[in-house]
Amino acid sequence: MRLPLSGIVLLLLPSISSAQNKEIQDAVEHKLASIRYVRSLQDPATGGFAPAAPSASAKPTPSLRATSAAARALKYLTGKPAKEAVPQADKTAAFVLACFDPKTGGFADTPGGKPDVALTSVGVMAAVELEVPKEKFAKAMDYLKENAKTFEDVRIGAAAVEAWGVKDCPFDLKPWFTIAEKHIDGVGSTPAKDGGARDTASYSAMLVRLGKPLPAGHKVGQILSSGQRADGGFGKTKSDSSDLETTYRVMRAFYLLKEKPADVAKIRAFVAACRNADGGYGVKPGELSTAGGVYYAAIITRWLDGLEKEVR
Repeated sequence: MRLPLSGIVLLLLPSISSAQNKEIQDAVEHKLASIRYVRSLQDPATGGFAPAAPSASAKPTPSLRATSAAARALKYLTGKPAKEAVPQADKTAAFVLACFDPKTGGFADTPGGKPDVALTSVGVMAAVELEVPKEKFAKAMDYLKENAKTFEDVRIGAAAVEAWGVKDCPFDLKPWFTIAEKHIDGVGSTPAKDGGARDTASYSAMLVRLGKPLPAGHKVGQILSSGQRADGGFGKTKSDSSDLETTYRVMRAFYLLKEKPADVAKIRAFVAACRNADGGYGVKPGELSTAGGVYYAAIITRWLDGLEKEVR
């Protein structure tokens, strides 16, 4: 059922009444604008979400990636489970299942499309988030077992396994750890500011998500902090600019390790720089808003809030 914006405001009123100041009111208004932006991407006919708003030259079609990002963004922006936060959630769940191929066990970005490992992982996460019964897409786990061959495959596959339940994973994860170890050995010399933080975060987060603790005395937090760039964010190898997707990967590792970044204020400033007048966020400052951009901004902010409360 669609949650009216007035209802969301009521959820936020305790914060406003306890501290009547412009900063909090602005934060509430920004959050409501982001909710409106994400909701505007939903196709009422299918329940799926488009990656971005229509432009004069193109009308984006709903996709699995965008739908997964939108569902999670609404969850974190409203503070409610995705099933309650997403308008027409049953339709959205049906759209996600329409992207599932029961013959191969894979998910595609659109119904009838070509499945791959990354999309199958996204599909599992979206289906779990929307409370789709697992038996309806259980074969997806077989698909991941048979087709995850690269580090990026097992990295995002780990997210799917985490959503499914690590203890309930129907296959042995040892081959995935072997792939991950070979990958990190090959990039270990990359400077933190030139993508090394991204690689270290991706590897570390994968291990923790799958229940494998990092060695005692590890210095992952220090490596990650040393990779923070002048603009406050984190970026890819051979790229001078930071981006929300890399910052999201790094912040996930910080959050899982319960370690606070060296300069939280600068990360918040970078996230704010990615915000647009339509209420959405681009993946980089100045880029058009996308469902993914809003999700990254929402979850990064949530992690920072949590770490500032828990880590002193």
